[in-house]
Amino acid sequence: MLEAVPFLAHLALHVTWHREALLEVPTGLAELDESGVPAPESLGGRVRAAVLAELPLLMGCLTDPDPFVRQAAIRLACVGTRPAHPAVVRTLTDLYESDPSASTRADALTALSLLDPDPATVREREAAAIDDRDREVRLAAALSVLDRTEPPYPAALLAVVAADGAAVPGSHRFTARPRPFPYPGAPHDRENELLTEDPEGALSVARAWIAAGDTHQWGSRLVGQVDQRWRDRAAQCVAALAEALPLHQDGAERSSIVRAIAGLMPRAGDPGSHVRDLLLAEAARDEQEYAAGSPYAPGVAGRQSSRGKGHGLLWAGVEGADDDRADVPHGAAATVTDGPDIVRPSMGRERTIRAAQRALARAEVVECARLALAGCGDLRLLEQPGSLSGPVLATFLTHHRDEALPRLHPVLPELIARGSAELLDALGPDLAAAHLPQLKQALREHPTVAAARLLGELGPSGTDAETADLLATVDPTARHDVHAEAVVSRALITGDAEPAVKALRDLLRAQSPSGILPAVGRLGPLGAPLAPEVAALLNDPREYGRSLAADAYWRITGNPRPVLPHLLARAAPTTTYASNDTAWYDRRDALRVLADMRTAGALATTPPELRPLLELCATSPRRVTWKDDDELRRLARTLLDEPMPS
Repeated sequence: MLEAVPFLAHLALHVTWHREALLEVPTGLAELDESGVPAPESLGGRVRAAVLAELPLLMGCLTDPDPFVRQAAIRLACVGTRPAHPAVVRTLTDLYESDPSASTRADALTALSLLDPDPATVREREAAAIDDRDREVRLAAALSVLDRTEPPYPAALLAVVAADGAAVPGSHRFTARPRPFPYPGAPHDRENELLTEDPEGALSVARAWIAAGDTHQWGSRLVGQVDQRWRDRAAQCVAALAEALPLHQDGAERSSIVRAIAGLMPRAGDPGSHVRDLLLAEAARDEQEYAAGSPYAPGVAGRQSSRGKGHGLLWAGVEGADDDRADVPHGAAATVTDGPDIVRPSMGRERTIRAAQRALARAEVVECARLALAGCGDLRLLEQPGSLSGPVLATFLTHHRDEALPRLHPVLPELIARGSAELLDALGPDLAAAHLPQLKQALREHPTVAAARLLGELGPSGTDAETADLLATVDPTARHDVHAEAVVSRALITGDAEPAVKALRDLLRAQSPSGILPAVGRLGPLGAPLAPEVAALLNDPREYGRSLAADAYWRITGNPRPVLPHLLARAAPTTTYASNDTAWYDRRDALRVLADMRTAGALATTPPELRPLLELCATSPRRVTWKDDDELRRLARTLLDEPMPS
């Protein structure tokens, strides 16, 4: 790529089509990231130096007749040194003051906020631009001022963003380009990143954009980003998304909004009758075609994904895809029974594929609406519980067990026999013991980790001899985690651990430990002969298995002391974090084990060196990580001996 930079510059100057795309290549190569300017001797530093060497020549594109080329040249100017050359500043000023394209004027104003050497001139220019004739320029000025302002943001600036941001189209020929353009060192989506620094202000802007029509889902997407960054705003986000839902007719757009509501609902409380009625109407769409467990619709062949519990994806292959006349009925997704995540088909002729995608999007809306209703405990959904999927039923049992059980009792045997992993995980020992025949049927017909584990948790008093024989017949060549859970459950029922120890030892040597170690730990003291193999995995180069090994070791030996140093090292106490910090996955896994130790009494007191991390996880108003943040807060409060708020 280093050698290609001069050729790219030459092409950008001389070709006659899509020159803006060619200008974007050196812009991307020289862009600064959050760490700033790369080291000169590094490859990134040498590539950046090569781009900067071509920059004076390429700045001639700032006056190109094509407005898209002018905009691309403005973005390229921003990767140069700051402040910019006086000639570049003068050209950008001329573009801002007199360019016929409002989007180009807005981009020039944003660039001047970075490249103009006189801060007083920058502020004076932006203050005047707040009242500009073009809304694109007003929006760019407001965002540039917000970039220098500490939240909470002034209401006057938010009012400009709310009024003008709702109607500003994308400023680039390619729709993927955010609006207004991001600049070097800033996150990819500058607009939403700035706004979400002030969550209350961002929600007010989002609701204004939604009230103006939610163009391109700008408002509803901003709502989602507020929830991704900040805690305890689920109720406000649900209310805003409910306002956006009726504005969209496209299936993919509706499914994304309903999916977001479903994810928020267990944390949002009762959303009110209006929102529940809206979701119930969504859940009733295509009811005749969308029935969990019905046969595959004509024209679609499918198979359930084996990507693991919680995914439940349908891979759809369209029959007759080579026939342009082929179409797929709305019932194409009728067998989506294990969750809202749906993989859309990727083979066959375009018309057939589009029809299948529309059917899958409709099914996804129905499933997500049902999940949302289950999350808020709307019992009207249980008028026909036999048509509900495992995740929906599990949500009812997890969050609204006492209210839902009377309506589920008549159909619970049939539902358990289906073998949904989510439903089995939510059953609990009391319901499982009352439905032993159906549990055995689920294991026989749908061998899963959840079914094998649940039978073992019932123990010898809750099972019979047939259960142990059934567990012994689980195919060893099937999924290794199912086999591991089956042999452990049989040992827990019979008390004979020797076959389980032998099988687990072989699996630990032949398979990835992450799928086997949970079963080893569940074996408890019966698994003590496996302690050497488990101890060896505490320093396994595959990092994702180390916390699991620590968990299994203390469970089978009863001694947490040897694994505490490993867990504390993985927790890595710190008071700094980034929302996309992948190290939080390691910390989460270690905290899970420590919290289990604390709950079981194996850890008398929480180590004091963990307190900075735990207090951050428990009290931070921001999300500590974009995923599993709610669990991190729960684990932290467990280790701090603080009750979770109701």
